[in-house]
Amino acid sequence: MKKSQKIVLSIFSLGYLVGLCLLIWPQIIDEVFKFLAEFNIHLDFKSDLFIYYYGLVLLALTVLVFLLILIWPVELPDIPLKQTKEGRLALSNHGINQFIQTKLSGEDLSNIKVRLKNTRRQRKFYIVADSVYKQATVEELPRISYDLTKSLSDLLAGINRIPIKVDIKVNQKSNLKRKVTRVI
Repeated sequence: MKKSQKIVLSIFSLGYLVGLCLLIWPQIIDEVFKFLAEFNIHLDFKSDLFIYYYGLVLLALTVLVFLLILIWPVELPDIPLKQTKEGRLALSNHGINQFIQTKLSGEDLSNIKVRLKNTRRQRKFYIVADSVYKQATVEELPRISYDLTKSLSDLLAGINRIPIKVDIKVNQKSNLKRKVTRVI
């Protein structure tokens, strides 16, 4: 789980914790107002009204999060090739990654990293690779991308026509060894 997701979930959890405490012990607000009055901080509003609006805000946030969960696309673990009564034949995402790495290994690319986003509506392939001669490889990138897209289309032939998008990025590979100073 990403750090930003943890922070957002922590804030939601604290909000719900405060909301539950207010529902169970509504007199806490009155005690907090009395405590603040001792420090000459006077707040004039009704605790029932505060609890009501706090509950409405929590309800709206819950509905919003629920809709977000429903709309968020689900990544599939594999691509089904054939489904019959006897069973199911599928190509896993790992198999597709290995296919892409094999196809690109002959194109003067090394350290190939493939990230696949496989949903019901689209298949996106994000590829990052190193090349010794970056300039020459960048000129060949449209051809490499076209060939890879065609190979993937051939591999997934006969399956529903979901668009395939290939995004390739090439980094300059450094062959220089880092010099380390030696202390004697």
